Amino acid sequence: MLSIKRIIKTPIVKKLLIATGGLFLASILSLFGFYYAVANGSFGNIPNDEELLEIRNFQGSSIFSSDKQLLGRYFIENRSNVSFSDIAPHIITALISTEDTRFYKHKGIDQRSLMRVLFKTIILRQKNAGGGSTISQQLVKNLYGRQNHGWLTMPITKIKEAIIANKLNHLYTKNEIVTLYLNTVSFGEDTYGIETACERFFSTTPQEIKIEEAAVLIGMLKAPTTYNPRLNPNKALQRRNTVLHQMTKYDHLSLSSYDSLVRSPILLKYNRTEKDQHSSAYFMAKIKPEIEQIVDNYNTKHNETLNIETDGLRINTTLDSRIQLKAQDALTAHMKTLTFQLRNELTKSLKNGKKSNLTFTAIKNSSRYKQLKIAHVSHDQIIEQLDQPINTHIYTFNGYKDTLISPIDSIIHALTFLQAAFYAIKPSTGAVLSYIGGIDYVRFPYDRVQANRQVGSIFKPFIYTKALIDGHQPCDRIKNEKIEYTQFNNWTPRNSDGNYGGKYTLKGALTNSVNTVSVQLLMESGIRPTANFCTSLGLTDSLPHVPSLALGVATLPLSSIIEAYQVLANNGNKVAPYSIQSIITANGDTIYKHNVAKPTNIIESDITDQLAHMLQSVVDSGTAQRLRGKYALTSTIAGKTGTTQNHADGWFIGYTPDFLAGVWSGADNPAIRFSSIREGQGANMALPIWAMTFSSIESDASLSTAYNTTPFNNFYYADCDLYYPEKKNFITKLFKRRHSKRNKTDGLSAKKKKQRRTRNKK
Repeated sequence: MLSIKRIIKTPIVKKLLIATGGLFLASILSLFGFYYAVANGSFGNIPNDEELLEIRNFQGSSIFSSDKQLLGRYFIENRSNVSFSDIAPHIITALISTEDTRFYKHKGIDQRSLMRVLFKTIILRQKNAGGGSTISQQLVKNLYGRQNHGWLTMPITKIKEAIIANKLNHLYTKNEIVTLYLNTVSFGEDTYGIETACERFFSTTPQEIKIEEAAVLIGMLKAPTTYNPRLNPNKALQRRNTVLHQMTKYDHLSLSSYDSLVRSPILLKYNRTEKDQHSSAYFMAKIKPEIEQIVDNYNTKHNETLNIETDGLRINTTLDSRIQLKAQDALTAHMKTLTFQLRNELTKSLKNGKKSNLTFTAIKNSSRYKQLKIAHVSHDQIIEQLDQPINTHIYTFNGYKDTLISPIDSIIHALTFLQAAFYAIKPSTGAVLSYIGGIDYVRFPYDRVQANRQVGSIFKPFIYTKALIDGHQPCDRIKNEKIEYTQFNNWTPRNSDGNYGGKYTLKGALTNSVNTVSVQLLMESGIRPTANFCTSLGLTDSLPHVPSLALGVATLPLSSIIEAYQVLANNGNKVAPYSIQSIITANGDTIYKHNVAKPTNIIESDITDQLAHMLQSVVDSGTAQRLRGKYALTSTIAGKTGTTQNHADGWFIGYTPDFLAGVWSGADNPAIRFSSIREGQGANMALPIWAMTFSSIESDASLSTAYNTTPFNNFYYADCDLYYPEKKNFITKLFKRRHSKRNKTDGLSAKKKKQRRTRNKK
């Protein structure tokens, strides 16, 4: 048997050993060469100590409600930073047990792991060698990213990260490094940092998160999508248990606790708060330009560079998250019901309506049709293609879903959604309490609170207010008669119920939304003076100067209507609606605080008291009496319904001294509507959303105390009938009586008729 010495002395083995030694020496020299090149900036700059000490992560600005709930964030990266003291210890131990067991022992580099990775990548040329990165090195990757250097990418990257990690460990404590890491790491779904992840997946904070929940989040770091508990719950569970095992292995978790926790399911409390998904998305989109303007003004004045998407500002708003969620639930539920009813009525005609103007226009305006048209495909061929089912991601009231549907059916699906807007403020201050611009921000981002729509009868209270200012009283009687206004193309207003005659009091005419009386009051006050008065309330100065102004022919946004009603609900005092309470920097400095301006008196309070009484009659016995009957609301409420031509728009505005809210409902395309006024009227389209929201407020003790139990101040009361039937004069009555008696002789014998005539003469 050959001895080892003799084997080594054989020519072949000698050559192999020399080659191996040479390769090892070359590798060592290469490593030093790489290290020298990287350290001297040949493969990108290495940050100096000053730059590393100024590390600042992009941190999204947080938007909070008046009741201290997080509404969402403005961000480039959805991140918020927490301090080490605000992070539960089991988050730290889970991280170290899984990602870097010698974290508190090394100086930023784990030499054994690093040499293993470099040997595999340089000598064995394994691109996916992986591993070896300490928490410090991963932090460097999070902060500075990685560049592509071809097949040398991995060794150069590892050396660069090792150099920077070592520098970080000389400049920061271990606790500071782990905090920086947890504030920068990605958890997928555009979620960065442990605080955002805790909030997203478990609706909690890094301080209050449970051990098993922390293990889920730390487990996600290996592969955020693969181990996402929402997308892949089974894989997430397995990975969580691996993390718990590691914590037990390194004595951070007792065996008994481990045995208990690994048997528990993942109880996800998913809370998606991005600006495009949250129920407050329309509100956040609305206030963002105003916030940017405030910050820009501050920057200019103080020579600063604050940015709402990167500097972690805290923005406190007036929105009440409790009311917002109640309104969102009510809006979604009612729109789901109405849309189902509308589709039963319309879908068949629209489906057959490849030939109808409405469907044809929608198809031609679709992106698919336009793209095929650009490609010179004929119209008939386009229609044939668009009628073929394909896999499509569509919105439903139960969430988004993938389904097999033709593009034409998808267009009709989107076309037949009914929309709604809800806007509520506190009348005395103008603080915005709730703001919803549609049924879903992602699919339908257009803000319908700001959309111009025909307003219908919700405009009438402004006409009646001007009449009261001009000297009328709620009990004054006005004839319910057709009048032809010759100077306006012989136009004649008509009542929706088709009834005329008799007299209405102002209170009765507003209660029953009588068109003839409303127009007469407008003409008495004068169209131009009334339009100017409406402008003083906050409505547009381009109102149409025609008699039908009294019937709501104007097109206005819900936001303007609420601004005008605010004066009526606040004893005639005008204050501008506002949404932003304060803005505070990440350092705790307040850069903006809202100052409530002194109200401007527009109307005497006795006038608004009279109007409130008249509008309460609308709720108690008029067009809005469903609030009392079907919805059993008991609060003192003033309100007005509105329905437009062809019932394309439904409205309801209602208020108490502490709560004013308006609802608009309809389709984005006014041609999509119910065929019957029974379904299309404001009392059916819009009022239920207001009613369900306010019912929730009434049943919530804290909210009812704040928003609906206060009675109207100096409440005006007018005890008068709403309607007085037409009275006939004495001669007419006598004629009718005699005519009636004469008719009663028909069919009698000649003898009987003679006897009756003789008796009548006597």
